[in-house]
Amino acid sequence: MMLERELIQSRGFRNVVTGGDIAGFQLLLRMPNYRGVWASLIDGVAVRVGDRQWDAEQPLWTLQGRTFTIAELRASTGVRWQLDEPATIFVPHPGGLAPGVHDVAVDIAIHAPYIPAEFQPSLFHAERKVTLTA
Repeated sequence: MMLERELIQSRGFRNVVTGGDIAGFQLLLRMPNYRGVWASLIDGVAVRVGDRQWDAEQPLWTLQGRTFTIAELRASTGVRWQLDEPATIFVPHPGGLAPGVHDVAVDIAIHAPYIPAEFQPSLFHAERKVTLTA
């Protein structure tokens, strides 16, 4: 899969149906650093769509075909967010989002082992208009 330059990818933004009901929505994120990172160093992603917000603990992450809570990512071993792999972020929101153009913002927090602890985590902010189709 070819990734766009933007952190928030325009592909993959959709409502997610579970058991016949819309359980929330998902978006794809590109690795914001210049290289991949061990999943245990990811400290979450806060998501905002319009005036709705979800804190960094709420979204689920799918990396390497496996889905994790942020607590599971922090405790993981052997899981990486590769530079060429988008992370699928699932945001629980019963009923999902309405079709149309949405203002989406994310704040991704990642720890870098080579940066002193007092300057951690590194924060990556991105905003983008993304279209959700019916």
